[in-house]
Amino acid sequence: MRPMPLEVDLVLPGRGAALSGRRVVFTLSRDSGILGLCGPSGSGKTTLLRVMAGLCPKASGVVRVDGVSWLDSNLGTDLPLERRPVAYLPQGVSLFPHMNVRENLVFASRLAESAGFGKRPPSAGRLSGFRSILRGGSLPGWAQEVVELFGVSRLLDKRSGELSGGQAARIALARCFLRSARLYLLDEPFAGVDPEGRAGLGRILAGLLARRKAMALLVTHTPDELCPLAFGMVRLLPEEDGDESPGLPVQQGQMSGTGAKGLLERSGRWE
Repeated sequence: MRPMPLEVDLVLPGRGAALSGRRVVFTLSRDSGILGLCGPSGSGKTTLLRVMAGLCPKASGVVRVDGVSWLDSNLGTDLPLERRPVAYLPQGVSLFPHMNVRENLVFASRLAESAGFGKRPPSAGRLSGFRSILRGGSLPGWAQEVVELFGVSRLLDKRSGELSGGQAARIALARCFLRSARLYLLDEPFAGVDPEGRAGLGRILAGLLARRKAMALLVTHTPDELCPLAFGMVRLLPEEDGDESPGLPVQQGQMSGTGAKGLLERSGRWE
């Protein structure tokens, strides 16, 4: 039997030493596409992404991708970030302020090549030093294609302080997708982008994921805008919700009747 592309069954960690008791369970049966993640502040969206990225060691449960366990607390399995084919874009991600956009992206592309990504093999000594990474200051062809796809080519000579919120968001997405991953974890990637721009970026992401045969879990506070592009929406309930029944997946537009499903079960308190 073919393994499920994505399986998650987790009890999220709280802010203290103990687990919060908040259980999140969902699966995605498609090989590629966007699965949305919504919910109010404090419901655990960012914590969930950090657990899946391997950045939160206190979680309990299972994260399995294509049948491979990234996390299985019962078996003592917890792969570190560098062993997971994952790319994580956190909230408010910032560029290195002492570099311009081009240098930031060159740095990210060299790191991707050194990890075995990109369309050409890394050359010897590519990471021998920070200055050697940036020497030459040009993007490889495969990276230039990603930069052009996100429409940031004209911004390459600008520094972070000269960028608008929407421009910074586009550059952060381009930098994230310089890494070829099986799963992209995107925490509010459209923050600061106007509605028309968000729609355009959503279509770019959907197309890129389809070509790469990759999945994305995307946190959003505007789920209605994501509905036409997402194959499902996992909704995390607020902790103060008095209803003890599991949260149900948001199902609108194309999401109805797809292979994505999600729920949230709660017990205990969010410390």
